[in-house]
Amino acid sequence: MNKTNINPTFGNINNSVDIASAKELFTPVRVKDIILTTDHEEAEKYGGENAIGVIKYETVGRNIRYEDTKELPAAFPLNNTLRVYPLLNEVVLIQTAPDKKINEEEIKRINSVQYYTSIVGLWNHPNHNASPTKGEDSLDLGEGVEELEKVNPMQPFPGDILIEGRQGQSIRLAGYKSDKGILTDDSNNGLPLTLISNGQEDVGNGYQHIIENINEDFSSIFLTSDHNVPLKQVRNKYQGLVDAPVRADQYKGTQVIINGGRLFFNAKEEDINMAAENIFSVTAKQAGIDAETSVGLDAEKIYLGGRAKKELQPVILGDSLEGWLNQLLDELKRVGQAMIIAKTVDMKPIPQLITEGNTLVAVVEGLKSQINPGGKSLLKSRKVFTE
Repeated sequence: MNKTNINPTFGNINNSVDIASAKELFTPVRVKDIILTTDHEEAEKYGGENAIGVIKYETVGRNIRYEDTKELPAAFPLNNTLRVYPLLNEVVLIQTAPDKKINEEEIKRINSVQYYTSIVGLWNHPNHNASPTKGEDSLDLGEGVEELEKVNPMQPFPGDILIEGRQGQSIRLAGYKSDKGILTDDSNNGLPLTLISNGQEDVGNGYQHIIENINEDFSSIFLTSDHNVPLKQVRNKYQGLVDAPVRADQYKGTQVIINGGRLFFNAKEEDINMAAENIFSVTAKQAGIDAETSVGLDAEKIYLGGRAKKELQPVILGDSLEGWLNQLLDELKRVGQAMIIAKTVDMKPIPQLITEGNTLVAVVEGLKSQINPGGKSLLKSRKVFTE
């Protein structure tokens, strides 16, 4: 590893230096201002939109104080793919490198600028690593930025790649077992595990190293290979299924778990498609499906209600039933008409049969007016159809 050299001579952003020797130089400096918008008073000076991320700094170890940050030198972000913007009073490392005017013909002495790299982990903490300049009474982290006392660092496991945000966000690329880990053991040691967490559980302090808690963190995405995740399901009602799925806290295998206060999927242009080899289940206090044109359900068996799985009460076909009822009513009408003209053996009318027959015919005609096999009627739904 190269020895780090402290160079107190950095200042102006445009120096002509020997690039070969500059590669060995890193200077710790304290951030006193940072350009995050083009509204900043010095944004135009350093390139407008290209000035985003530029810091104004004081060199650590020098007792020179500046009342106005405009008097301070500037440095640009070195890495433009992974950006970690420092807070005020955090210490970063400065390195000299070529500017945008670099060309292949001049490789030793060319225009160069200062670039800043890593934030020095003075406190080894994700929230901030700031330290005030000697003589300052308070620690200024920047406008609107406060120290968060309940953000904790993440407990690392062997071989982890960890990304930790200042407000309690984290991405963990893991796979090796640890005494502190609860997801990896001898059975899945070395298998990939990706944990994305937003917001941490409150453990009462901001210094203890913690691990992700899928039940207490604000929201989480866990991607597993052969792991068991102790997720507490909010509901376990599966009466609509013949076979209930394995509970979340009992399943071990490759899966994606998404957990949060609310999940919202929005396909603003096309479809949301879901496919499952085995069970697709939805359980909630209320479950609704709304569509503009149609809702389709198809399966070898469709059960409405938990007890429907016993297949004791099949759904009736509307048109078929109305056709059957139509025939029955026609026969009843003929019976009523026969009652009206019925006579005794001596050919005398039977008043009671005539009265009942007229009533029966009238009732039958009223009932027939309510049915219409093959068309709309008062008995059939105009929205729900079955085979």
